[in-house]
Amino acid sequence: MEVRIDKDTFLNGVQKVQGIVETKGAMPILSHLLITTEKDRIGIQATDLEIGAKGYYAANVISSGEVTLNARKLFDILRELPSEEVHMIREDNHWITLKCGKSKFRLPGMPAQDFPPFPDFSQDSLIQFSSKLLKEMIRKTFFALSPDETRQALNGLLLEKENGKVNMVGTDGHRLAVIQRKLEKSAKGDKQSYLIPKKAVAELLKLIEDEESSFSFSSKNNHLAFIHGDQVIVSRKIDGKFPNYQQVIPSDNKIQVQVDRDVLQHALKRVALLADEKSKMVRFDIQSGNITLAADTTELGAAREEVAVSYSGKEVSIGLNAKYVLDVLSVIDDEEIVLNLKDQNSSCLITSTGDKEYQSIVMPMRL
Repeated sequence: MEVRIDKDTFLNGVQKVQGIVETKGAMPILSHLLITTEKDRIGIQATDLEIGAKGYYAANVISSGEVTLNARKLFDILRELPSEEVHMIREDNHWITLKCGKSKFRLPGMPAQDFPPFPDFSQDSLIQFSSKLLKEMIRKTFFALSPDETRQALNGLLLEKENGKVNMVGTDGHRLAVIQRKLEKSAKGDKQSYLIPKKAVAELLKLIEDEESSFSFSSKNNHLAFIHGDQVIVSRKIDGKFPNYQQVIPSDNKIQVQVDRDVLQHALKRVALLADEKSKMVRFDIQSGNITLAADTTELGAAREEVAVSYSGKEVSIGLNAKYVLDVLSVIDDEEIVLNLKDQNSSCLITSTGDKEYQSIVMPMRL
């Protein structure tokens, strides 16, 4: 095998699949990338047996073949090379020579036939996303996913399609974020639900560069695929059952407090500096015309700040995890947000004045 390829093109391809590579697993081949040739391009492939990613890049293929190379080492080398053509040659016993400018490297590979086969996926699109839409939906729900690996069903985003609309939902049991959007092209039909693993979502975000492009989503057996031009990410579905999130969204939170997002965000950041390290709790005391944010801990001290709001109802107090509220405020694009409350023991529903289709819920903490 012998190939010539632009350094920046090669580096871009390696970078896109770098996050999937399994560096410390029991199978050394999973720390490698599989590089294959076609007529006038190369394929770069990575897998951790749960997720597989593959992309094709223009190259001058002098002779065909396939090689595997340690992903980390290849990435580190390419990153330091000058922006010139890289000349890659496979030698005996799976050794590979890389030449670029005045640099020359010899690297050991592994047998390409040992690399796991790419999962079987469907090319039939179930949902067509614009890159802009997909990025927004992930950005506004991803932060709510559970970091607890043992709670499988909460380790992924729920993707639902029904009647020309698509929903994306993330929750960790203490908070929830749900976004609904209309699809430009979508057949009316029965409700379909898919659970996309956290790692697959994180890798998908890396592929979204140009907001004008599009992604097609497909499902086959127990694999989901996102296809974008010459790139594809295939992931196993999560088996667990996602909680019934509709039950959690409060419908009777009559207290509605309208506040400037930016002002609340900065005030909450300041008060949260003295919140309890573990609970991150800040007390929200809501009166007519203002909210008083307060944190008080024996070790750290106390902080209070008043924020003007548009509200003229009864007084109510609630304890909320400041980090959870800040996570929501950081993804809302509108200037005005609404805190929808019932009492100190009921969840806080956060919405915005300009987007009724995005909702986030934060559970209360005991005052």
